[in-house]
Amino acid sequence: MTIKTFTYGQVPIEIWEFPALILILVLMTIFGSRYQRIKCRKDDSYRFFLRGMWLKVLGGIMFGAIYVFYYGGGDTTSYYECAMAFVNLLLEDPGAFFQAFFGDGSVETKSLFNASTGSPMGYMFFDDKTRMVIKIVVPFLLISGKSYFLCTVLVALATYGGLWRLYRMFVSYFPEFAKHLAWGILFMPSVVFWGSGILKDSFTLAAVCYFIVATNNIITKKGRFFGKWLSLLINGFIIIAVKPYILIILLPGTMVWYFYHQIKRIRNAYFRYVIVPLIYAVILGSTYAVLTGLSGQLGRFAPEEALNTAVIIQRDLKQEYYQGNSFDIGEFDANALSIASKFPAAVNAGLFRPYIWESRNVVMLLSGLENLFILLLTLSVLLMLKPRVIFRLVADHPVILYSFVFSLLFAFMIGITTSNFGALVRFKIPLIPLYMASMMVMYGHLSKFRVVKSRRRFKFMNP
Repeated sequence: MTIKTFTYGQVPIEIWEFPALILILVLMTIFGSRYQRIKCRKDDSYRFFLRGMWLKVLGGIMFGAIYVFYYGGGDTTSYYECAMAFVNLLLEDPGAFFQAFFGDGSVETKSLFNASTGSPMGYMFFDDKTRMVIKIVVPFLLISGKSYFLCTVLVALATYGGLWRLYRMFVSYFPEFAKHLAWGILFMPSVVFWGSGILKDSFTLAAVCYFIVATNNIITKKGRFFGKWLSLLINGFIIIAVKPYILIILLPGTMVWYFYHQIKRIRNAYFRYVIVPLIYAVILGSTYAVLTGLSGQLGRFAPEEALNTAVIIQRDLKQEYYQGNSFDIGEFDANALSIASKFPAAVNAGLFRPYIWESRNVVMLLSGLENLFILLLTLSVLLMLKPRVIFRLVADHPVILYSFVFSLLFAFMIGITTSNFGALVRFKIPLIPLYMASMMVMYGHLSKFRVVKSRRRFKFMNP
């Protein structure tokens, strides 16, 4: 007989979950520390593995606790409820479950659920993107024994792999800045908090990280051919299925990275200058062609609809029910010139807002503090590192060029389509690891130059 201790909203918490949670954390620590110890014998950067994992899991638990106990529910608990209906259907009628799981979002498919299984919420079930998230959550919920918090921990552990692989990719380029990169990729508060719970953002963040790592492996010809292409396709599918607008930014950035990597291998400087404009014309044309071909999957974010979508979303988020937690970058129309004029304001919002004085609650205050840190770091690099050094770093390392292209375009997109701080802090998390990794590399060079200068000064004063 199951003994329920208490229930918050639609999230039941049972006695057995507490020792089970402790057991998972203990096992995680034992196996994580053993893996870290073995790997550290060859690569010291693995010393951050367990700390990053612990932060990711604690971030997921904290996120779940705030939404369950403080807010009394939210998108995360709605995903849990809908996934619970699928799990109940599997245990009651496996045939009906597979029909519902692989079926479409029709009324007929929804009718497979009954009173004993519970029925997914209509507004989530009938939407293809939210239904995909529900399907992703189902196996985690089944393994966790229908426990919300255990499921959250499993999601946090599974999605940590994406961040860790991204960290390892950057360390392979800049091993001397492993500590800086750990802070920029693994330890950023908003990524740890918003990217660890049962939300769209957790899965899309991990998918973006895996997609970028697979892209890097394809460009640099690392890893097995089948594995890296399979990873690219699977994670690309997840991105399209859950948040297709992310692909609009990933594709041009990926093509810039690929072609720039190839251009760098051309030794003839004159030929480089001749071919570069042609290459970028190919990038624009190919990106548009691919996105047009994916119009059915991109929906309102398809090329022919994107400008109207930006205007509609931005105006909707300005409505009265968002007041007190919103911002305004100014009016714009559904044409390229009008939207482009908002590039500086939109990028500023995507990267650095909410400012600390715009915070209205504890969660926003933490985001404001993080944004202040990002802003100060950016200003430090821009003001103290010589422009030629910045240019050389970007020119010599295609991965940094890619990171900045992706970060700026992504910041522009969410800044132009979002006027609500609550949505903004969640939507921006895919850009933070890439932007911070690049800024940390530059800050690391700044620190290195300071050491060199101090040594030269010491040598001059003490010949």
